[in-house]
Amino acid sequence: MLACASLCLAAAANDPVIAERGADQITLSQARAMIAATDPDTRHKLATDQAALQNFLRNVLLARAILAQAAAEKWDKRPDVAALLQRARDQVITQSYLAFHAAVPALYPSEAEVKSAYDQNKGRFMQPRAYHLEQIFLPTANAPAVDDGRQKLAALRAQIQHGKLVFTQAAKHGANLRYTDMGWVSEPQLTPSVKPAVAGLPEGAVSDPVCTDGGCHLLRLVATRPAGPAPLADIHDALVHALRQQRQTADENAYASGLLANQPVAINEIQLSRLSQ
Repeated sequence: MLACASLCLAAAANDPVIAERGADQITLSQARAMIAATDPDTRHKLATDQAALQNFLRNVLLARAILAQAAAEKWDKRPDVAALLQRARDQVITQSYLAFHAAVPALYPSEAEVKSAYDQNKGRFMQPRAYHLEQIFLPTANAPAVDDGRQKLAALRAQIQHGKLVFTQAAKHGANLRYTDMGWVSEPQLTPSVKPAVAGLPEGAVSDPVCTDGGCHLLRLVATRPAGPAPLADIHDALVHALRQQRQTADENAYASGLLANQPVAINEIQLSRLSQ
């Protein structure tokens, strides 16, 4: 008995309960399995948002409580509920059966097929003009701080323009300054206050200070990318996914058409009109 108790305590320590409602419990391993079964976006949110994770666990326990109450009342035996369950069951079986018998080959599409689809549909992959930006940011809390921030960044810009400071290192020469490589930013993503400051800059130039609600920005235009088709590399994975989905749908329709070809569906059009009566 002592050995059994020790083993139980060890198991509890290795897999502790992290949420419970009465006797219903969720252990650490069970929670991990539940999260692993969610979609990638949900998994990312649960991994980075503690409140979302707590809400997720609460909802699991709430759903279990509702299911237990419904089972106690034999809710699934109600004719309307039973019909819904049968319909859902039939739909799952139909969809999974078709997906299995019309499975897309693992190696589809080939790189040549991806390239061909890209070349034939370039007009659908248009992207707006974009700017590769770097910024030095100075947070400001009120109107006087905004004026002070604008003056500080203007002085910093003058030193950069005269070659006394390198933009990427200039933030180290002032309090509360933060340097960020913003990467590529599309024109529609630019705020109304930032857009005119960036649009007229030549590559390599630094803007005048731009102040917004959160603080003041000094922007450097590293490079400009004109509007045009997105590079294949940028949309490759999405295009592969779309082609596989398209092939899956086509193969499922072909399989279903084959079933109908063996034994077509007959419709009694005279009796069909009675459905609307």
